[in-house]
Amino acid sequence: MRALVGQFAPGGGRWYRARPVDLEGQPSWTLAQLRAMWDGRFQGNTARLVQVLLRRDWSVLAATGWPAQVTEHNPCEWRYVQGVGRGVYEGRCGRALVGQLGETPAADERWAYLWEHGLGALHVYAAHRGRWHHLATLPPDVWAELTAQLVVDVEARFCWLEREETAA
Repeated sequence: MRALVGQFAPGGGRWYRARPVDLEGQPSWTLAQLRAMWDGRFQGNTARLVQVLLRRDWSVLAATGWPAQVTEHNPCEWRYVQGVGRGVYEGRCGRALVGQLGETPAADERWAYLWEHGLGALHVYAAHRGRWHHLATLPPDVWAELTAQLVVDVEARFCWLEREETAA
């Protein structure tokens, strides 16, 4: 399940610039990892977090240290970034994706995590039946106090979509 991580363009439109993340796109993993990165390696600096995320395509986001026996495997294919994840090696990365949430998502895109241009709120979207659905807006104060229950609630909204129920 592929996710997108990035930022909306200036002007408040639905245009974004993002990078793909190939694995573990659902909120129960990705929101928790993004929050751990933000609090840990980036010490609450959202601008720096987004800047690093937009540098490369990602295989997986994981707020962890990488042991040498892992990082020595396929050094020309993967770039292990401490506290962020396993990224695609620079020589194999394409340009950041530019798109619009009104467009039909690519077949393999399931999730999108996009910060507002001014790096205020984080918006979470899910692709279902050929279109993007907004699941949550996490303002800075909510993001700073993100709880496991809130993450579960965001993921539950996707389950409602799959069951064709409407979220109140």
